[in-house]
Amino acid sequence: DGRMDFATEEGRYVMIISNCNDFGRDLQVTGSYEFVSKHGYLPGELFGEMYFFAAITVVYFALFLWYGLSMQCYSESRIEVQKWIILSIGLGLLETFFKTGDYFVWNEDGTRVWYAMYVGVLLGVIKRGISRTLIIMVALGWGVVRDTLTNMKKIYVFGVLYVGTACAEEIMTIIAVDDMNVISDKEETELIDVITVLTFAVAIIDVAYLFWALDALNSSMQYLENMNQNTKLQQYLRLRCFLLLSMLFAVVWAIFGIVNMDIPMLEDKQEWAVAAAWEINYLFILIGVAWLWRPTKNAKEYAFVMELPSMATDGQEMTFDTNVDTIDDDDDLNDVSDHPSNGHNPLEDDEGFAIDKAVEA
Repeated sequence: DGRMDFATEEGRYVMIISNCNDFGRDLQVTGSYEFVSKHGYLPGELFGEMYFFAAITVVYFALFLWYGLSMQCYSESRIEVQKWIILSIGLGLLETFFKTGDYFVWNEDGTRVWYAMYVGVLLGVIKRGISRTLIIMVALGWGVVRDTLTNMKKIYVFGVLYVGTACAEEIMTIIAVDDMNVISDKEETELIDVITVLTFAVAIIDVAYLFWALDALNSSMQYLENMNQNTKLQQYLRLRCFLLLSMLFAVVWAIFGIVNMDIPMLEDKQEWAVAAAWEINYLFILIGVAWLWRPTKNAKEYAFVMELPSMATDGQEMTFDTNVDTIDDDDDLNDVSDHPSNGHNPLEDDEGFAIDKAVEA
């Protein structure tokens, strides 16, 4: 056993063992080695990432606590899409918790807890799959335009396809990094080829999700605009704003990442910020969706409420109705017109439909 101390500046260190006698015997070196910094066993470029995941865990916990308590307070008006939102938040909380624990144990003991590492990776993949599914659901108008979705099977198939492909890519990448020193060059090349194919497949699924979400979002907004549903339209305009800001950031940060690989602009100990920015971008969208679809006392009736333009002057309230332009309403309308009661037509009632008799949107 030997120990070497380095009192020089911080940076990357590489240990090289070589046999300089070209005509000597072949040597095989066995054993183990470890590097320990003043902070612990964790590689220096991962310290910032450990602290980042610890901070994000606190944010996820606060978000989960707020949304969960709100759902409990308005349990009678709970809708299905809110369950998907709380599930996405919960998975994000578990993922960051396991990743923080993995890095913390690695830093203290010098070994990684394999189940914590793989559970964190698996939870992260499932979280991203459910989140993409959630975006499709809200873009299709679930909980705002309609109370049910008829194409849930297609949504589930896309979600399972993404989770399976992305999970395979993540596991292959971990194997390639951990076993790089024990596999042959041929096996390493084959493994990298598989990872490349899986990465391309995940990118195709992501593009399909993107176009599907944008098409569904435009259709829902067009419907709301045609029906003069201004309150609901504002909700979808905010959702579109969140998505566009996220897409703009993704494009800019992707370009930065490519440039940073050729012309390093970040120090080694700052490289973790590249991956951390994507996590922040994801959290930005999740918080936006959670806020727009937050639990309220009338959330269950919201999809059935139709906004009617008021004939009153500015400053007066908007009129709402819960059933507008349906076939049953037209039939009932004819029945009332053909069979007035006691010479009085209810349609000529001056009282009308007041806001306090409607369901609050």
